Amino acid sequence: MAASSKRALVGAMAANLAIALVKFLVGGLTRSTVMIAEGIHSFVDTGNSALMLLGEHRSRRPADEAHPFGYGMELYFWSFVVAMVVFGGGGGLSVYEGVRDLAHPHQVTALWPNYLVIGAAAVFEGASLVIGWREFSVYRREKVFKGSALDVMRASKNPAIFVTVLEDVAALVGLALAAAGLTLSHLLGVPAIEAIASIAIGLVLMVEAGLLGYECRGLIIGEAARPRVIADVRRLLARHAELEGATGLRTLQLGPESVMLVLSVRPRPTMSVREASAFNAALTAEIREAVPVVKHIVYELQSPAA
Repeated sequence: MAASSKRALVGAMAANLAIALVKFLVGGLTRSTVMIAEGIHSFVDTGNSALMLLGEHRSRRPADEAHPFGYGMELYFWSFVVAMVVFGGGGGLSVYEGVRDLAHPHQVTALWPNYLVIGAAAVFEGASLVIGWREFSVYRREKVFKGSALDVMRASKNPAIFVTVLEDVAALVGLALAAAGLTLSHLLGVPAIEAIASIAIGLVLMVEAGLLGYECRGLIIGEAARPRVIADVRRLLARHAELEGATGLRTLQLGPESVMLVLSVRPRPTMSVREASAFNAALTAEIREAVPVVKHIVYELQSPAA
């Protein structure tokens, strides 16, 4: 497991578990719907971090007879499970709590415990976001990714790197909504505002789940490698005069750091079968050294007349 993603996930899991317990306690004591919704949010995030750790662990298993190309894509499966949990378990329950409170509104019995928990949670979530963003930025520099954070998310092919950042941003937005809902409900004497804030928190979680689920869907059904990987392979092939040309280059992302490369190449007409075989072996070694993420290479040899 990459040390960066593991640190971010473990830190987020520990912080979210402590925060969730306190939110549930204070929400129950003060009858705060929005605090219960926030407790659900933090508890779901705790489970999500555990699922991502499980996914990373299982994805690192070596290849075997049943899975000759390894288990790298299992991380994408567990990431999609996380997206479903966030959507239903986090967003759905938060919306349900808000709708139920709209039908039977009640005033919060005490504000200061809720404000205290929101402030403490903001500190923990902010610290977790700083850790996650720092690791995300290191990963971004290492892979030379450019563009916005969303562009980097799509290019990374590694949900474990960005899921913590997504969770922490959603958590801070949720805390802001909770504070606003409690304050406006108290100042205006309208309990329904707190319920609306709970629904808004649920919608934020659903947006988070949508972003994660959309990215994981593409990875599960099969995405090409990062553009930089493809460009590096093309530059390497262009240096070889032995090839008349690479007539086809296809890639498949098998995991965050595992790519299958399928090359359809046309050797020189004068190259014998033995020479072509030796050349393929040498080219394979060269590609793997220059582009380490390419773990599997398949050649489709085209005849000179093709």
